Amino acid sequence: MKYAQFLRKVQENGSFVGGEEAEAVVVSVLMALAEVLPGPQLEALSARLPPEAVVYLRRTGSEPDPLFDSHLFLGWVVSALDATGNRDKTAGGLDLTAAYSGEEAIRRAQCVFSVLKKQIGPNHQRELAACLPEEVNGWFLNA
Repeated sequence: MKYAQFLRKVQENGSFVGGEEAEAVVVSVLMALAEVLPGPQLEALSARLPPEAVVYLRRTGSEPDPLFDSHLFLGWVVSALDATGNRDKTAGGLDLTAAYSGEEAIRRAQCVFSVLKKQIGPNHQRELAACLPEEVNGWFLNA
């Protein structure tokens, strides 16, 4: 699959307004995956993606980050999300903007996961899911 097709499928899945928004989601999800997947899974995934996407699967360290949990994974996805809101004035109450951003980030990650899963076989999907942080594993499997 060509990179433009990959982005278009993510854009359609997420009903994103433009290709730039879809690409930002793809980039953030792939970069987060690079931080948690072991080398063999990264290589197998890279072999199934367009070359333009593979560049985002380059990890900052030599090994997966054992402290990279689902919250940090979502943080990478939220960083590409426009979530401007007012300061929380409830003295410790629920930050409604953050809660919305988290749900939206999960939805966006699942849009990318859905397209990724169509590029890899069921065995590779299970192997990849087993390497993901617990909650991310569920989002991937349910995408």
